[in-house]
Amino acid sequence: MKKWLRIFFLVTCLIGLTSIVRIQAHKREGVIRTAALQDKSGGDVKNITSHQPEDLQAAMTLKVPAGDTVIALENQEHAQFVREEITDLKPDKDITAEIDQEGRLLLNNDQDQAQKVEVVVPVKVADPLLMDELQLELQVVDKNETYGLATLAVKADSDKGAATTTENDNNSNHDNDKPATDNNNSNNNSSSKVTSSSKSAAKKKPSRKSQSAKQRSRSTKSKTPTTSSSKSASKEAADDDADADAAPATKISRMSQAVDPADRLTGSAIDIYRGQVQIGSWSDEMTIGGTLKEEPGVELHKKSAGVNGSGVGSYYKNENYKTHYYISYQQKDNAASYAIAFKKDTSLGGKTINVYYPDVGAYTTSSGSEKLDKKMGAIIEISNLVYSPKLTGGKDAYIDFSSNFYSGIIYNGIESFDLDITFTNEDGTRALKFPEAEEKTYRSYFTFGSLNGNVPGDNEWAGTKSGREGILSKPTTIEEHAGGWYKGVGEGVYMQYDNGEYLPHMGENQWGDFLGSPNYEKGAVSFPLVGKKHEFMLRSDAGFTWQSFSTGSIIPLAPEKPVKTVDRSKKFGIENNDLHGATINRDEDDIDSFNYTVYQKTYNIPDESIAKPNRITLTDTLPDGMSTTLESIRLYNTDGQVLTDFVPEELRETVAPEELGTIAPGDRGKVTIDGQKVTYELSDKEIEKLDFNGGYFAFQITIKIDDDFVGTFKNKANVRFYSDKDYDWNNDTNEVVTHLNRGLTLRKIGDNRWNPADTERLKDVVFNIVGGDDQRRIETNEDGEIVLEKMNSKEVYTFTEEVPEGYVSPQKFTLAYNENDNRWEITSGSAQIEITNDKNSQVITVKNQVERGDYQFKKIDGTDDTQLAGAEFIIRSKSGKYLKFDDDGKMSGTVDTPEEATRLKSFAKETTKVTGLPYGKYKLIEAKAPDGYVVGATHKFTVSKDSGTKVMDIKNDPYSLPITGGRGIIWFIGLGLILTLSALALWRTHPRGG
Repeated sequence: MKKWLRIFFLVTCLIGLTSIVRIQAHKREGVIRTAALQDKSGGDVKNITSHQPEDLQAAMTLKVPAGDTVIALENQEHAQFVREEITDLKPDKDITAEIDQEGRLLLNNDQDQAQKVEVVVPVKVADPLLMDELQLELQVVDKNETYGLATLAVKADSDKGAATTTENDNNSNHDNDKPATDNNNSNNNSSSKVTSSSKSAAKKKPSRKSQSAKQRSRSTKSKTPTTSSSKSASKEAADDDADADAAPATKISRMSQAVDPADRLTGSAIDIYRGQVQIGSWSDEMTIGGTLKEEPGVELHKKSAGVNGSGVGSYYKNENYKTHYYISYQQKDNAASYAIAFKKDTSLGGKTINVYYPDVGAYTTSSGSEKLDKKMGAIIEISNLVYSPKLTGGKDAYIDFSSNFYSGIIYNGIESFDLDITFTNEDGTRALKFPEAEEKTYRSYFTFGSLNGNVPGDNEWAGTKSGREGILSKPTTIEEHAGGWYKGVGEGVYMQYDNGEYLPHMGENQWGDFLGSPNYEKGAVSFPLVGKKHEFMLRSDAGFTWQSFSTGSIIPLAPEKPVKTVDRSKKFGIENNDLHGATINRDEDDIDSFNYTVYQKTYNIPDESIAKPNRITLTDTLPDGMSTTLESIRLYNTDGQVLTDFVPEELRETVAPEELGTIAPGDRGKVTIDGQKVTYELSDKEIEKLDFNGGYFAFQITIKIDDDFVGTFKNKANVRFYSDKDYDWNNDTNEVVTHLNRGLTLRKIGDNRWNPADTERLKDVVFNIVGGDDQRRIETNEDGEIVLEKMNSKEVYTFTEEVPEGYVSPQKFTLAYNENDNRWEITSGSAQIEITNDKNSQVITVKNQVERGDYQFKKIDGTDDTQLAGAEFIIRSKSGKYLKFDDDGKMSGTVDTPEEATRLKSFAKETTKVTGLPYGKYKLIEAKAPDGYVVGATHKFTVSKDSGTKVMDIKNDPYSLPITGGRGIIWFIGLGLILTLSALALWRTHPRGG
């Protein structure tokens, strides 16, 4: 018997446990099915850095029940959802998602049943993360459900420190045979600083003098690693003093550095979205390092441009490089440059030059930012130096560095060298990592321009060791060679006439060797910037070369859409647009002309691109009722000055000087006027003269209005940028509208649906007019107006409106002319119709009211129908607008977010009533439940004519234990308990051994 009782007891326990297991199974069928942390590309993340960690995203698969669901990210001190609109729901099944101001994910399922959906939410991680691992957890609010995300390992940043020795540091260890380390650097790497005035001098145009063509040759020597100098600080200081006494004309310095530029990079790399060298960036405190400067006979010359260019000069004479700032560099007061000079007997094997520039441009780490918001530095390393065979005895070889990184370098007596560039953050401690290509397109490039081949055998070269193909313009004067080299073979024209104009440079093998030339890109090659270190090569077959540095694209860029204005004056500026949308009564305003102006924004040369479009064309089809002539057309430069005019010579003395351009008649573009169509194709000279600096240049056309024209002028133009079939952009301007009328206008307005205090003009509203034999059916235009033409003052007119949808009661009125007062009058109609009293410009205004209704509700207990106070609600329209109400419950407007919406409170004895809602569908969303109750579901309601007569009951349930599973689970629980109790009873009635 005892054996059977044991078996019975075990069976009943198993049945009871099965019930519990089923309950737990039901509990696991929650909202969050799967969730994982990813990087921005969608890849799985297993670890993250402690400082400047990358932004992540949470990819979730959810089963969203009907109504509202809220998911919160716990541990918000470590990570938060990014508050922004979420649009990438997959699939979109009437489910909306957004992040509220508390950083919670709000989901709304508009269907009546649960739906499965995938959603990706951006996550911002705290900086710094002072922990070994990061564990984040998702929680479904108001539901007993949590979901733990995978634990991420937190990696500390590199502990590699910067060298900190100073001029008074005695730890140089120069007598030891130990290799130099980061903490064992000697003092001979500290740099004297350049202090620059912020006062700017006028920029000088690059002027290529005939000292020799610029060229480069390929080097086959391997790069040798940088070695540490062994000279002590005390000896270096003594050398500095001796050099200063011996060279009164210029500062000759050994330039001892606390930290060699090559040793600055102590932090982890920064992943960036885009970086750019900028022509206006200056490094007033440069650092010069490397091993070459420690060789005997090597000199470092520091020069200044002085004030107003007093220290600027050319390098025709070999000695000038020691004392002058180069004439073709970018100019400003006290701009600095440094020249490292050495004789031909100086050994170059394994020697390097390192230079740190604190400010060369800007970068951004954000894919959504157009603005480059962080300052960018650069470290360059020059190695594998090879003497030029054209360096004669007694002459110096040297490399000259401008403090303006865009201005680049001059190298003389050197045939070739390797040039490695690492862009950095502002303090130079962290390298910038440029991204790989996306769909074969790179975000940043490095461009070498002015690669000449003017003289046979004297060519200039640039190359890359990255293995990536260089990018050339179409057409180009650059030849691709083996080993990553690109050779300039064209004629770069830089010479000028006495009047400052450049010699002809548009031939097949020619290009203008100056910024702003319409074909400057023909002599350039661009290389993609990818990763941290960018390895290039330079070569000159001529022996002397100036090479600028740029990240500007070698291809012209897509222009922004042009902007059109209409104005009485000829003043330059987008703000001059006073006739757009204006209504002019020609009976009182003798206007007979005005000006259409098309503003085209430029990109920045050389920061964004070095290339201009080959052709720029304006096309403008004028409306009927207006005309123009050739002399009424002008071209403005970005500084607001007229560049081109077409005023005949015999009339020029009658025109104000500021309306005359500087382009010679033979260099003007081609203008064609064919009926109403005006076409203006710019000439090469005009494109050359246009300043591409990020500002606007403009086409302006003065038009004449026909004497008898009454109506509306609508106009837009088109601007085309063209270089070849791959770079061809046609962009239309915005449309400008000007109304001209005489006497009488009908204007239709209605109160604003969502802001009742305001009105708006109504288009496409139909009126039927009857007066004598005159019967017409007219319709309001885009501005809600109709110009009433050919009205017979002898007739009485009846106007009948066809009411627009959503508005109440059509309007009907009669109109007659009062000959005594010389004006039209309303002789019958409602108070919603008005007419102005100005007899020369009368306007009839017909106003309609939006159909509006009411809604009322009360809050009750879901168990006993007791009316509840303390609940708070907000209302959302079908279009997603949140409503605001005044103190009387009348709708006063809408807002974009639920936090700004008016909260409607429930009362214990009164109903909550709102009025003035436009007819339509709405949602009543409970924002706060009464004390002791859970937040209720969202309620849908419709406002109509009779909606305000009913009171909606909104039920709430008090807090209770969570119910899991279906109703059938009760039977399993009951059966399990009965069997368990029965087993215990039987056990007790049969004692042991019975």
